[in-house]
Amino acid sequence: MTASLPSRDHLSQAIDRMAGVPLLVVADLVLDEFEYGEIGRVSREAPVLILNHRTTERLPGGGANAVNNLRALDGVPLVVGRVGQDEPGDHLLSLFRDRGIEISGIWRDPSFRTPVKRRILAGSAHSVRQQIVRIDRGGGPAAPVAGSPLLANVRERIARARGVLISDYDFGLVHPGSVAPLTEAMRSAGTRPLLVDSRSHLGLFRGLTAATPNLHEAEAALGEPIGDDHDALRRAGDHLLRRLDAEALVLTRGSFGMTLFEKNGPPSALPVYGTDEVADVTGAGDTVISVFALAVLSGSAYREAAILANYAGGIVVMKRGTATVTRDELRQAVRTDAAFERRLQPG
Repeated sequence: MTASLPSRDHLSQAIDRMAGVPLLVVADLVLDEFEYGEIGRVSREAPVLILNHRTTERLPGGGANAVNNLRALDGVPLVVGRVGQDEPGDHLLSLFRDRGIEISGIWRDPSFRTPVKRRILAGSAHSVRQQIVRIDRGGGPAAPVAGSPLLANVRERIARARGVLISDYDFGLVHPGSVAPLTEAMRSAGTRPLLVDSRSHLGLFRGLTAATPNLHEAEAALGEPIGDDHDALRRAGDHLLRRLDAEALVLTRGSFGMTLFEKNGPPSALPVYGTDEVADVTGAGDTVISVFALAVLSGSAYREAAILANYAGGIVVMKRGTATVTRDELRQAVRTDAAFERRLQPG
């Protein structure tokens, strides 16, 4: 298997090709908030610690993080999604504008509150801040297929896209009533690659190009545990690949790395890139699907795309907060990886 590992030059060329690739992104858009502070003292009101606030960071989260990663990689995301008529929605759209991301396909839904995931991180003056609590708010009813701009916005943008990425965070854009109309609207415009990252609706899709579930999502789609059993992993990957009628499946496994399953080839395991001193796993799956999608849509084989996505995942978990990866960072990882020759193994 190692003999088929692409060369460093070949991977660098694949990274170069990512720039300027336009893709339609149908996404649940979320605003991530990070409150950083230091532990001051114990409150006199209750047996709780008092946090002295230092700074707040607000970033694109959920499917918006996938969009943000695509832009950081110099891709051209054509976004279809919704936000509420609220301040978090205003702020999220402002973040997109600042990054040069087209927002005309995003509509304001008065029945919907923009999802916000607020994380409180605390520590002493000389220690690393750790997440102590997360507060989620927002959401609303599932987006109707009839009477919403969803399908019209997809049809208006798909002609400009080289492929489609669906980032489903279970906030109502993707649901049992919308999957078939969405995929039909995409296919009626001509055959284009369809890549899916779905929190809870992966099993509804058929005829995919590729999907990138994590272990928990794969177990949910199959309705059975996988755990760290190698034989169960292989059976599950092969079964899910057939069930989705997909060309490829990248199953992410946290500290165990990734496993690539292909319709026309044996599975390949990719060990984790980097160290096991993870800083933050927030949004790492968005980075993985973004790199994999851009690589595939710019002409890379699934194996090349998976290797680059594996590098990206290893880079982003070493950063704090909802982070992105750039093409320069990917090039640096490919050039300096001491374990390059062992990067791909039999699955």
